Amino acid sequence: MKKGLMYMGLLLCFAAACQQNGKQGKEAFINELKALEKQVVKTGDASKEPAASKALVEKTLQFAKAYPKDEATPKRLFFAADVARGAGEYAKAVQLWGLVWRNYPEHPKAPMALFLQGFTFDSNLQNTQMAGKYYKDFLKKYPNDSLATQVKQLLRVVEIPPDDLVKKFQNGERQN
Repeated sequence: MKKGLMYMGLLLCFAAACQQNGKQGKEAFINELKALEKQVVKTGDASKEPAASKALVEKTLQFAKAYPKDEATPKRLFFAADVARGAGEYAKAVQLWGLVWRNYPEHPKAPMALFLQGFTFDSNLQNTQMAGKYYKDFLKKYPNDSLATQVKQLLRVVEIPPDDLVKKFQNGERQN
């Protein structure tokens, strides 16, 4: 009986210590992320702080994995995606934005995250097939979003070769 109480007491102390360490660990994580964010934002250009940008992206992924239910997680993921894109890490940006809209579909940044996936494939990665896929996904998932009109327009032109697009535009100009 005494042994049982002693083990129960030890378990409770261990659980309390783990909970306290968890809070301290989360605070340390957040402080580290804030310091990295400040460092990257200070220059105004993520490409000028490649080490800090990369560290911010990796720490944000670790934070999201450790604290997926934290209300700041989707916002942090979105910011890290912006940093990755600014640093020229387009595939990483696309990955992070995907985590935002897939894991937090009701978050206010979710529609923009999905849009930016398509836009990044279109403008930075020159992959019109993937851009079109993400634009179509956007219209299915967020048909009433304020970006829907713009996405429809982009979808109409995304798979047209640039030379053909210029010709279409020029022909349209002559008809007016």
